[in-house]
Amino acid sequence: MRYFIDELACWFDLCDPERHFALVVPQRSGQCPALLNAIYTASARHLCRSEQYKKENTVEYLEKRLTNLQIETAVEYHSRCIESLVSVSDDPEAIYDENLLVASIILRFYEEVDAPFCGGDWETSLQGTQVFIEAQASSGLITSLRQAAFRVAYRQEVYMSFIKQRPFYLPLSGEEYHSLEPTDDHTWAHRAVVHCADVLMYCYGDHPSNSSDYDSLVEYHNGWTRLRPKSFEPIFEEPPDPLAGKVWQEMWFLSDCHVTAVQHFDLSKILLAVYNPRIPRLGPSHRAATKRIEAEVSLIVKRLCGIAISNRRAPPAMNTACMAIAMCGEQFTDFSEQKSLLDILIYTDEKHAWPTREIQGRLKDAWGWSSEDNL
Repeated sequence: MRYFIDELACWFDLCDPERHFALVVPQRSGQCPALLNAIYTASARHLCRSEQYKKENTVEYLEKRLTNLQIETAVEYHSRCIESLVSVSDDPEAIYDENLLVASIILRFYEEVDAPFCGGDWETSLQGTQVFIEAQASSGLITSLRQAAFRVAYRQEVYMSFIKQRPFYLPLSGEEYHSLEPTDDHTWAHRAVVHCADVLMYCYGDHPSNSSDYDSLVEYHNGWTRLRPKSFEPIFEEPPDPLAGKVWQEMWFLSDCHVTAVQHFDLSKILLAVYNPRIPRLGPSHRAATKRIEAEVSLIVKRLCGIAISNRRAPPAMNTACMAIAMCGEQFTDFSEQKSLLDILIYTDEKHAWPTREIQGRLKDAWGWSSEDNL
């Protein structure tokens, strides 16, 4: 529980000024076995994956050797959590229980930590999260914890949809998050996440896409950029200096919610560039457009990486950069840039216990790296 509060809650509380996952969820877990075991599942798995806590084949955290903590421990807690969820499945009121909603979201985090960026069926908690969100969103009662949970679920689904190039499966948010009216910074940040979800649905949804839908997305994108508060501007910015070995631009932001917003807007920007319906499909114009898009996407990926490196206090920022690297990294041809991309993947895997080894291998193969290059 201490590990969850100190190390993992920040992954969930990015756009939550009240820090529900750090301050409220642990207290709620005392009355909800499913929630308690979900917390234990995520904490045990993440601790076991974190290289920095491994000492002589055991896990050591806060100077305490956890000799009984193994990968199997997380599996056991996961089984207990599922058992608790199954035990209330016959209760028609259970789907309105926000504690169970939070438990399903934490289990989804566990699935993300337990699987690589590419391949495998690791979305078993998605269906549960969908059921809880659809029921609780339609109930008309949106508590502060419920709202915080919805926002986390949206970011998780954006991650999954972007990596798997599939539709966004959660119900899209209402008018408040498609508005550009003045509001607090955390709501502005969530608007950026919802906009990314809208773009994902345009790109990968089942309905036919058209130029009108694309133009509406670009219009909102430009409007958000134009009308967002000044607090979303970097408080410090410095360009890259390749001659000095500095590959990434430096961009410091005021808080984690600003980092989250800007990075999600950059993900949207990548998708809007690639899925522009006016791109010529054949002929010399197509080749020129393809080169232009690759150059634009490369700049956005570099920006995403620079933001992540400059704001390491927000671990999910590194994950977002890794998402972009996973999907766009193959197009980088400069060796120093390739190595810097790989360094981010390695850092995220070792420091944040986020699995990137499969994508590391795939990129090395795509780049044609030899064993000597890996040294």
